[in-house]
Amino acid sequence: MSIEKMSLVHIVGSMSNLDATLMKCCESELIHLENPSEFSAKGFHSLHEENPYTEVLQLAVDVMNYLSISPDYEDYSQITLSKEEIKTYLTNLKTQVIQTNNQLAQSKDNLVKHQQILEQLRHLQGLNLKFSDILASKSSVAHFGRLPVDSFLKLEYFSRNNFFFFDYDHDEQYYWGFYVVPNSNAKEVEQIFTSLYFEQIDVSEFADDTPQVEVSLLEQNISQIQEGIVGYEESLQTLTKTEQRKIKQVYCKIKTLNDTFAYRSYVNAVDDRFFLQGFVPTAKVTEFIALFDEIPQVICEQELVEKKSKCNPPVKLKTNWFFRPFEMFVKMYGLPSYHDFDPTSFIGFIYVVLFGIMFGDFGQGFLVTVGGALVWKYKKMPLGAIMSRCGISSMFFGFLYGSCFGFEGCFKPIFNAIGLGGIFPLHVLDPNTSTMLLIMSFGIGIVIILTAIGINTWLGFKKGDYGRAVFSNNGIAGIVFYGGIILAAVLMLVLDINLFHPIFILVVVILPLVLMFFHEPLGKWLGKKRKKYMQKKEEEEKFSAVNSAFEMFDVVLSYCTNTLSFLRVGGFILSHAALMLVVMTFAHMAGSFGSIFVIILGNAFVMALEGLIAGIQVLRLVYYETFSRFYESDGKEFNPARVIFKSEKK
Repeated sequence: MSIEKMSLVHIVGSMSNLDATLMKCCESELIHLENPSEFSAKGFHSLHEENPYTEVLQLAVDVMNYLSISPDYEDYSQITLSKEEIKTYLTNLKTQVIQTNNQLAQSKDNLVKHQQILEQLRHLQGLNLKFSDILASKSSVAHFGRLPVDSFLKLEYFSRNNFFFFDYDHDEQYYWGFYVVPNSNAKEVEQIFTSLYFEQIDVSEFADDTPQVEVSLLEQNISQIQEGIVGYEESLQTLTKTEQRKIKQVYCKIKTLNDTFAYRSYVNAVDDRFFLQGFVPTAKVTEFIALFDEIPQVICEQELVEKKSKCNPPVKLKTNWFFRPFEMFVKMYGLPSYHDFDPTSFIGFIYVVLFGIMFGDFGQGFLVTVGGALVWKYKKMPLGAIMSRCGISSMFFGFLYGSCFGFEGCFKPIFNAIGLGGIFPLHVLDPNTSTMLLIMSFGIGIVIILTAIGINTWLGFKKGDYGRAVFSNNGIAGIVFYGGIILAAVLMLVLDINLFHPIFILVVVILPLVLMFFHEPLGKWLGKKRKKYMQKKEEEEKFSAVNSAFEMFDVVLSYCTNTLSFLRVGGFILSHAALMLVVMTFAHMAGSFGSIFVIILGNAFVMALEGLIAGIQVLRLVYYETFSRFYESDGKEFNPARVIFKSEKK
């Protein structure tokens, strides 16, 4: 539950060794380079150069896209080609691939065209005349095509017009044939057939012989075209097979050179010297510095990061393996600053426990655990790992509730054997148990809220922000006010001890409220001499009694609403048990045969509905009732210099 300690590393060397230095930085993936504007030295200037490898990289990406080659990493140490040689190789390869692809595309288009014409001509094979004989007439016009069946039946309405329609084939939808019309009536008849949705077939390419002969020739042409398509595809497959490894090696080399060169934007230079700096995890500094021992005229030095320094180190969360998946929730809210603390384990613990309490069923928890583990294994989704951990918690609390797939009291013999049969399993829907669970929900909420306030108080003292630590509603004043009232209420209800006398009210209620009302000016006054930034804020911000009054109303109201929010924990325990009771009731009504299906479907429905809602509600409790009290998401993520080979998208 901590943040990785960082050290500021300075690298100085000769410009002739800059490329080798950047290459070491990318290969190590240990240094988060900083923008030179943040660490500018006198006399140094930043480098603004056009990347000479961008064009060649785009060539490599184009070739890989054309050949459907995945941009995976391939060892390129054996590639000795220069940039110009690589460019020539890729250009020739791209030209060859484009030509083959164009020929393949043209062949496929030609194949489709021939197949469509063949399909039409097959319907005209009843015609025993040559196309040339019909089309050769100078006094008449002939058009081949097809008419919809409905339109064919309407031809008799136009029988007075000077044309003849000869049909030679038909099916349920169309009649195939041709019509002949004198030149003098061609336009008028053409309009008639257009209105009848006549689809003309262009037979000008096949006007030499009969339809039977032309169909035979078309079939031969189609066969030749198909052979050509197979040849082009085999050519591309052979090219991919023979050149794939080399293409990947060339791509990886040029990608490395391109991305490495891009990091020159982080370099400051003067004369023949360069200056580079960034943050390295302190535990890896020795290993990182040793990388530059092989590069002459390059010096690498370490500088420890102190709280008083003006630099803003990046944040790399350092969480144990069990709670590491919950970093996803922290990053969704925003990373903490470098001098804060990593709340992942704290939040993960709350999430796992509350989810298990709200979704307590041993059998369903087991399925959630297995399902989450499979999602993590095959999809590498952090949500899968979170599900598996929440499933374990559900199994534990389901064991305490004695519930397994809705069957209550399953583990009663186990508890009897270990002498806890009088306590467990808990009968959730029993009125006494239900009341106890609701009270327990309040207790859990109070503990979590007080813990969050305590964390905020600690962070306030750590940063020297005494207004936040002492006088705010999430500081010592808030602990006294909220904790004191809760303590007095518990003593009154449980032990019949009344603490609400004048001194208690004055010290525990009125004084904290006054301090919270004036927490801004009091905090500035207390830390004015020790924090210069407080003086700056004092000049920019002025105390407003009206704003503080509204804030106090919101503070008191939030204490109540935040505590009541945890009532949903107990409510979900009862709702889950009630839903499973409904499922088991329906199963009993379905009989011995249908009960199995009802139980399976009912459990699936409850798991999908309750699991999703419980997960969302716990996340809400984490964000609004916990994070909001102490968390400041003003950190920047540790992003080391590196080359990502799969970043190019097809």
